[in-house]
Amino acid sequence: MNEKIDSRTQLFTTSGTIYVDAARKVRNMVVKDGKVHALDVDPAMYKDADVVDLGGGVAYPGFIDSHVHLVAMAVVAGSGIRLDGTSKADDIARVAAEACARLPEGMPALGMGYMLKDYDAWTLDDLARIDEAINDRAVLLADQTGHSYIANSVAMKKSGFTGDTADPPGGKIVRENGAPTGMLRENAGYLVGNKAIFPFIPDAMIEEGLIKLLNTWASMGYTSILELMGGPMGRIFKPDLCKKLEREGNLPLRVNYAFTFFDADEIDTLADMGEDTEMVRFAGLKLFVDGAAGNGGAWTTFANTLGGHGLFAVYHDDTYGEKYNINRIVEKADERELDVHYHVQGDEAVEVVLRAIESVLEKRGRLNSVHTFYHLGFVTDGQIERMKKLGDHIVAGVQPAMHWGFMKQTLIDFYGEHGRVSYPYKKFKDAGITLAYSSDYPSNRLPFCGPAANMAVALTGGGDPVSHPPLTMEDLVRGFTVGNRATVCMQDIGSLDVGCRADIVVFDKDLYSVPVQELSKDNPKVLSTRIDGRKVITR
Repeated sequence: MNEKIDSRTQLFTTSGTIYVDAARKVRNMVVKDGKVHALDVDPAMYKDADVVDLGGGVAYPGFIDSHVHLVAMAVVAGSGIRLDGTSKADDIARVAAEACARLPEGMPALGMGYMLKDYDAWTLDDLARIDEAINDRAVLLADQTGHSYIANSVAMKKSGFTGDTADPPGGKIVRENGAPTGMLRENAGYLVGNKAIFPFIPDAMIEEGLIKLLNTWASMGYTSILELMGGPMGRIFKPDLCKKLEREGNLPLRVNYAFTFFDADEIDTLADMGEDTEMVRFAGLKLFVDGAAGNGGAWTTFANTLGGHGLFAVYHDDTYGEKYNINRIVEKADERELDVHYHVQGDEAVEVVLRAIESVLEKRGRLNSVHTFYHLGFVTDGQIERMKKLGDHIVAGVQPAMHWGFMKQTLIDFYGEHGRVSYPYKKFKDAGITLAYSSDYPSNRLPFCGPAANMAVALTGGGDPVSHPPLTMEDLVRGFTVGNRATVCMQDIGSLDVGCRADIVVFDKDLYSVPVQELSKDNPKVLSTRIDGRKVITR
């Protein structure tokens, strides 16, 4: 349970250090009504203040995770279907069936975690194994990347699937002799998720798992997140649940949420998003432009090792209908001053979005929205220069721990030498483009989701500094604070300057003092996390 907000004045002191931002330090800090009131004061002038002694702790502005899917993983937790380590139909069916046996009768379920070598090789025989094990409820099973899905026959039937069901833009229904095998690639997942799964999962089923995940993120030093509330498998939209947790005192960090949409017409459904609260706020739109690089789905100008150019969900023109025209999508969003967060892995995906943004600027003479490009796996030097010219309207969203870390070999397998030198984060930094760092959980592995674990990879270039020129600790602290602030709807977080909210993370050591080989999810240790000066997590 969170502490009650105290309107009294607080004087924060420490024998360690208080960082106002990535570089500036102060001896103490006065907080009033949850905001920074003064810095480096004479304590004698604040004799009536409540003294908050941080001991020898080192305080930083609270870190922000600019891209995470905790709501989806709360659904997985509620379903209990964790498929980590499975790669065969029999094992996937067995684990899923064991978890489903513990669920209420007829309740749909979401699982996650398997990995296959060839997703397109999934057969009707494999589907039969899943159906035999689970024949009484709709089930959707996501792989480790969250970009390929197994739907059982119950789920497909409830979604209206037939042999004539067309592949949606950006999606692929794997078939055998014309019949759907249940393997849905990328955006084909939302044909089932939005119709047969997510609308029928009650908040009560996921509340406990969501609270645990939110507390886990707060315990790692995050005070705010950008929660995407959806993926290619559909929209898992739970802002009201987050507001309920806030009312009950069970929300340990700020939740800025995005509305995952799949075409321009869906933007018209945003007329009433409900009222923002102190802790839960609408932050704009999320669009999946192309597929996951880890599945060979990045939309590239060059052929990958599978012989294709990936999967894409938008078009340059009206060939597939006006609502899938990226130019119309970007123009409508910018006209309504809606910030947009784009999943773009390949150079061609980057190109179509960048060209659409440039078109709006040329047509109107200005941009209204912030456009965040996530992943940017195969971006070109020329595209980086064009992004630079768009100034503060462009943010580069990056995940060093994932793309420079455990996915390195997978990228080489799918993209050869292109994969080895992909994700050029330092080039963005050198160009002056705002970098926003994230965990991208659950596509990323939990031990690498904390700020320090991400930093450990970024500071060494993932062990390959030639292919991935490393970043500095100052770059990273700035990115996780003021850089990530650019992706959410609040401009008074990410810093401890006067007037900013007193969102604080306190470590037992200074990040700058920890040898890079010793940085991990547990080092330095988070001593406390505070929102508006009040303690939400402590150890």
